[in-house]
Amino acid sequence: MPRNADGDIPTNWRGLGLGENVWATAVPEMNRSVAAEMSCESFFNELEWYGVGQDNILTNELFYRQKEQIGHYTQMVWQDSYKLGCVVEYCDTPPAPMTFVVCQYGPGGNFIDQIIYEKGEPCQTDDDCKCTGCKCSRDEALCIMP
Repeated sequence: MPRNADGDIPTNWRGLGLGENVWATAVPEMNRSVAAEMSCESFFNELEWYGVGQDNILTNELFYRQKEQIGHYTQMVWQDSYKLGCVVEYCDTPPAPMTFVVCQYGPGGNFIDQIIYEKGEPCQTDDDCKCTGCKCSRDEALCIMP
């Protein structure tokens, strides 16, 4: 659960237009960096496990498939989301201690019948980037927002 600087849980965070992914493991007090990495890998693996189709559009059928949920992946890569905040938290309440990762994305994505992200060629120079002020990371072949 997100907390403000005072450690209080805000009561209005859902009204901020954010997307959210939650991941949990029964490993208590897992190393925070390891938990963060594993959660992101889990979200991204939905693409390999379930796929999204050639047109890269988030349809009702795609989003609401039984036992083949893709929404964690699509929110993580949603083209218009450019802000990210994640927290790793331990919980020792019954029935079992767990480690949780919660990531929030802004602006939120996962809008039905909209493109997940625009497909394109990997960038080689900053001029290849379509977003304002973005820089090309040649190592990753991705445009990075400032």
